[in-house]
Amino acid sequence: MKEFSRSRHWLGSRRLTLLAAGLLFVVGLLVLGAKPGDLKPSEGGLRLAGEFLKAAGQPAFDYESGDLPATAPPFWEKVGRSLMLTLRYAVVAMSMALLGGLVLGVLGSRAWWPVLNVSSSSGRALLWVLRSIRIAIRALATLARSVHELLWALLFITAVGTSPLAAVLAIALPYGGTLAKVFSELLDEQDAGAAGVMRAGGAGSSAAFVIGVGVRAFPDLITYTLYRLECAVRSSAILGFMGIPTLGYHIATAYEDGHLREIWTYLYVLLIAVLLVDQWGALVRRRLSRPGPAREAGEADDAVADLRRKRPRSLVLRASLILAAGAVVLGWTTEKRWQSSLPAERRQANLERFMREAIPHPVREAGNDWSELGPWLKERIWPKGAVALHRTFHIGTIAILVAGCAALLAVPFAARSLAARNALGVPGGRERVSGLRAGIGCLLRVGALVMRSIPEYILAFLLLQVLGPTVWPLVIALALHNGGILLRLGSEVVDNRPSRAGEVLMVQGGTRSGSFLGSLLPESFNRFLLLLFYRWETCIREATVLGMLGVLSLGSLIDDANTRLYYDDMLLYVLMGALLVFAGDVMSDLIRLRLKGGLVRKGAVHSA
Repeated sequence: MKEFSRSRHWLGSRRLTLLAAGLLFVVGLLVLGAKPGDLKPSEGGLRLAGEFLKAAGQPAFDYESGDLPATAPPFWEKVGRSLMLTLRYAVVAMSMALLGGLVLGVLGSRAWWPVLNVSSSSGRALLWVLRSIRIAIRALATLARSVHELLWALLFITAVGTSPLAAVLAIALPYGGTLAKVFSELLDEQDAGAAGVMRAGGAGSSAAFVIGVGVRAFPDLITYTLYRLECAVRSSAILGFMGIPTLGYHIATAYEDGHLREIWTYLYVLLIAVLLVDQWGALVRRRLSRPGPAREAGEADDAVADLRRKRPRSLVLRASLILAAGAVVLGWTTEKRWQSSLPAERRQANLERFMREAIPHPVREAGNDWSELGPWLKERIWPKGAVALHRTFHIGTIAILVAGCAALLAVPFAARSLAARNALGVPGGRERVSGLRAGIGCLLRVGALVMRSIPEYILAFLLLQVLGPTVWPLVIALALHNGGILLRLGSEVVDNRPSRAGEVLMVQGGTRSGSFLGSLLPESFNRFLLLLFYRWETCIREATVLGMLGVLSLGSLIDDANTRLYYDDMLLYVLMGALLVFAGDVMSDLIRLRLKGGLVRKGAVHSA
């Protein structure tokens, strides 16, 4: 026990972890040259901000412009079409991502492996093959999700032109990689005892995996898929900034025309769509986690058919299955043309040109002499590429630190277990919940819901118009979006974690804040860090693409190369961004593993 308490890794020390976070924050501000004075908008920015906020209470119900052509569709027909297109692309992309995620998730998991005799040469050889397949699958999934959906869309549109298929594939590829990783981890974390019993009873490995592991993991797989569908709706909306006529496209064009009230109409429609998908997912999750009672009590001698007839049934789950299947079918069949409207010969020529010009220029000019690659890489990477890479890292890191601090300060008010009349379920506590505290908690939960529902790309786009081309709009947009997500997840950690010490503090007359600081926060500290690192990886990926709005980072280099038609430079900077995300993913996984190990050792010490 003493060895456990003394052999503390630096990551296990809370003080050193907080010190490292503070140091990264200060260094990041210095590297980015982010000055507090840049947060003050110019006179024009203040005027625009005032007009924009004023328009929030007066969304447009018709076109703001009076000089429209006679062929222009009615305003709400245009809004409805863009919304349906946004939802259609999200549903179709998720159907592709789900199929790919299931296949790659199973192949990337250990749970489906048969029982092997590793003492035999054939068993060792098969084990080596299975491990190699798993490593290759996990690497493929990581590569797919390391490139942001906007960057995938940029590559597809550049290669074959704007088309619905390009939009769908741009979402399906990174989401499929994400689903593959999460599905494989969910399958591996399931208790394999039932599968082992089935194998011992003579069942095959496939049957044991499907029934003993797959069925147990099914609720978790469904709930995460529904969460990714909510994210896909946001991603589908921001593809409009790439020229695809979803809600984001009309937001960008409305801003260019100065129609602020129309912007709010599109934002409200997007917000309602995301909230409906979120609430639908929450309803399905509740039905899966807390199924209703059986219609009739079962008997010991009931046949299988009788047990099926008496089992609990949920109208919500059945209706959701029919709705999801119908949405997928309609999404695939209602699109008249998935490919670009360009002739097939033109698409083929564009693709061949893109593939040819994606080869570095000096290599191509020297007749594919790859000895010229080194000088070209050095010129592109140092110092311009390295500086952009460095800035991208610090933008994402500062944003997640700000989001984490804000969420940590808000959790004591937003957590329902602390905002309830009887805090932590302890009746008769000294501190009664006040109407002000309850109101603050409700406002924080609603604000977090709104912030995580609006894509950070749209937030950054709007903030840039007010604050100008500094790093602050990117940092604030990432912090607001991720802060809303962390506040929700952090509140759930507090609400779902029983705390005997916190209850004792409340019984002894302690306050809610004292119970949080003295018990709940220390007990949940490592959990909060796990969530922070989980979102940090996503922040790095988002920071890469937000630079396309004009702030110096990898995204700005990608956008500049695309504008100049330097496809070799564009592909290089996309790969650099993917490598940064890949490195962040590996580091995040290592730190999460270390923290989880610390939790296990801590539990062992207490039990000893």
